[in-house]
Amino acid sequence: MKKLLTIAVLTMMILVSCSTKVDLYTYDGDTTIIYSVLEVNADTNYISVTKSSLEHDYYYNPNDIEVRFVGCFEGESDIDTISLPTIEKIIDGQPKNYYYTTRKLKKNQEYEILVLRKADSVLVTSKTQTIRNIIVTRPMGKYINLRYINVAGIEWIGSGCDEAPKINAGYYDVYAYFHYKELMPGATDTVDRCMEWKIISEEAKNLYNTTKNVYNAFYTPVLFFNMLEHNDYLVNNSPYGVQRWLEPFEIKLYVYGDELYKYYIINNATSAIQEVPNYSNVENGIGLMSSRTTVSAFYVIEQICRKRITENYPFGFVYDPNL
Repeated sequence: MKKLLTIAVLTMMILVSCSTKVDLYTYDGDTTIIYSVLEVNADTNYISVTKSSLEHDYYYNPNDIEVRFVGCFEGESDIDTISLPTIEKIIDGQPKNYYYTTRKLKKNQEYEILVLRKADSVLVTSKTQTIRNIIVTRPMGKYINLRYINVAGIEWIGSGCDEAPKINAGYYDVYAYFHYKELMPGATDTVDRCMEWKIISEEAKNLYNTTKNVYNAFYTPVLFFNMLEHNDYLVNNSPYGVQRWLEPFEIKLYVYGDELYKYYIINNATSAIQEVPNYSNVENGIGLMSSRTTVSAFYVIEQICRKRITENYPFGFVYDPNL
């Protein structure tokens, strides 16, 4: 779902911004199209502002619109309004203009985009709430045990809120990553590598445990060793003399805002070919403004598991009893 969601949303953005279908514009002028998925962890957040018009010119001249961004930024306590500059990025070999900000965003804050079309004085707006701070509460402690044959749980909550649904998430991808450093024979530098383990992809409401007031995702720990044994990269790239060292084991949540999930679901619920998006949260225009984030928790693989990894598999893993 993680890759599918990303590809589908980006594809839809391109199709909408480049469509010449009559439904996307009025004969009185342009239809402004806004697309932005804010990421609190990002150094830079980009906003696409395009148009659908009879003239087949899909990008505004920067002098024809004024783009402002409103919200409370990191290190500040008051709401600020800033003007956004433009930057050209190459997407699929084609130059595309984006508005952007390098001001760091805050978690659980409302942000709004304001686009003023100077020719007709129309103000196009959209707003969203960023994801609340999330804390992974289980597995507990420093270590993770991968020998259990029974189902184990991953749990997380929203920091500072009484009810987990207030996290502002619509969908989760839950993954685990087995990280290690690798030194091939004859090499002088190690390479960081990892084995990906998909735990679950699910709508937020289906992961919410109303009894415990937490979110839950479940997995069978011992399956890790089956994945390790049959990992294509390790099986095919373990020559004599290779050395690998275990790094912290990562549990990672990919968290998608409610608007982003609705946009994906509604626009993919009927025909694959649609005249216009069926979901938009843009006033006086069309498009999407939402948020997403990632949350990681790191653990040391407990000692017996580390021994099993190093002694039972011919992949060159080195046992370190002092982790």
